[in-house]
Amino acid sequence: MFDHPELVAELVSYLSPKDMARCVATCKTFASIFEPYLYRQVDLAYRNPTMYALPRCFHHVRILRIHDYYLDSCLEDLVGAMNASESTAPTAAVTSTGMTNLQRLTISISSGIDGYSQVALNTIISILDNNSRLTHLELQMYGDLLESSVGPRLLDIMRSGLPRLQRLVLKGYHVFPVIRALEALEICLGHPNLTDVQFYTRDRHHFSREQDLIGQTLFDPLLEFLNGLDKAGTQFQETNGCQLTSLVLPYIIGGYPRSFLLPLLRTHLPHLERFEVPVLDGPYESELEEVVAGHCRNLQHVSYTFRNWMGRNSSVIEAVIRGCSRWNGLKSIRITSCDARFHIDSSRRLVETLVEHHSKTLESVELQGWDSEGVSHHVLDPIFTGCRNLKSFKVLPENKGSATFMFFAHTPTDPWVFQGIKELHLYFVQKYLYREDIEAAEQELEAGERMFEQIGKLIHLETLVLDFSDYRYHAPSEWDLDDSIEDEWLKELAGLDKLRYLCMPSRCWGEEQLSPFIDSSWPRLEKVCSWDPNGRIFKWLKAQRPWLEFVSEGRIT
Repeated sequence: MFDHPELVAELVSYLSPKDMARCVATCKTFASIFEPYLYRQVDLAYRNPTMYALPRCFHHVRILRIHDYYLDSCLEDLVGAMNASESTAPTAAVTSTGMTNLQRLTISISSGIDGYSQVALNTIISILDNNSRLTHLELQMYGDLLESSVGPRLLDIMRSGLPRLQRLVLKGYHVFPVIRALEALEICLGHPNLTDVQFYTRDRHHFSREQDLIGQTLFDPLLEFLNGLDKAGTQFQETNGCQLTSLVLPYIIGGYPRSFLLPLLRTHLPHLERFEVPVLDGPYESELEEVVAGHCRNLQHVSYTFRNWMGRNSSVIEAVIRGCSRWNGLKSIRITSCDARFHIDSSRRLVETLVEHHSKTLESVELQGWDSEGVSHHVLDPIFTGCRNLKSFKVLPENKGSATFMFFAHTPTDPWVFQGIKELHLYFVQKYLYREDIEAAEQELEAGERMFEQIGKLIHLETLVLDFSDYRYHAPSEWDLDDSIEDEWLKELAGLDKLRYLCMPSRCWGEEQLSPFIDSSWPRLEKVCSWDPNGRIFKWLKAQRPWLEFVSEGRIT
């Protein structure tokens, strides 16, 4: 059996990392068989005790994730492990121990980049230098990596040192200076194999407007560069334009001018399927709609972010929504609002435009940071009663300080038409307390019961995430509805036979009296998420279904 790699791979698919570690410890023969699978993916966190066992297995690592608040400490430990050989230089250490086969690298650090040591930054560059086979690279850091001491070297590596790179994600707490951002964008647009490029940043109010104006002058050279690529491709009978299918442009506070964005979409992105619509530097929405309708025939997934200073105008994303109706129609949309004042008229108009043009094709809707007054029935009704092919709907709890939630009273009362939906994330708040308004609280109770009845009819659900809190404090301490959820509402979900992942606050699970119900429900359940997976009901459930995976979340997401 072990002479057939395909059979070994099938066997490993049923083993946990702990199981594989036991196999490795059995004998040298098993170690040689299972080590490549055990160490294929390595996650490094602060003072990871397993780090020093890695040196002899570095050549097996294909996926490396470094995530911690303490980049220096994490990389010091990594370098210490790699320096099991006599070398002490970071670059030599990486080479000497054979960490040259990485295919995916993720570095996600929350501490400020200004506090990083030069050794830590050089170690990152060393890992990139010695892994030209990388296909996926994600760097998420608090600060501006492109403006750090290793920024120019990082751009050089992106330009010529990672020829197989297919996906690049750069995330930073601060916005990239526009000059560096456009330089990185030029590299990405000219890369022969990149298909997915994402720049994610946050607003920085002290951003230099003068620097932004300088950056605006760089758009013309960037277009000339793209035109040169197209001419070269035509000369050698190659496909015109870059190969990007997914693009999130760097955030530029002044917005993208029509002289750059329209030609970019019209000529240079023929394969684009996913696009984060950027900020515009002026009102040219109608021209944008014409370009999308005329040239973006593959575009089926869009997202848009409302910034604090943009006001409540949704005309830009509405133009793109209308333009996409010319071809195959949108399959997914994600709307993020950093503005708690997002106006109900804008949200209503946006959703009505979306449903009018794409109700037959839309499969995924995601709302983040939507409105300080909750996601209203004006938003929910058209989606819940008009999008029959919806497979995923998410109202996510928080986004950059703005809460996104729903009231039970705003839940559509008409039958939900997306009976084939597989993933549902809803975040509810209780607006009225019994001690303050009995009649309103009773009405809310009835609306909540109807909502659970509707969810219970979605028999194809595989993922269900429900979260609840108090309206004013967004805290679970004064929920009047807990008893109803425990006693009656939860039983409405008994028919969800295909459910694999269920996530709810632990107080909604009830006590031992619900044990028989839970034991007979959700036969395919694989993963349970709650605030307190060590509660009595969960201890009982673990004993009944030892294969279940239990996770704890401070906030259900």
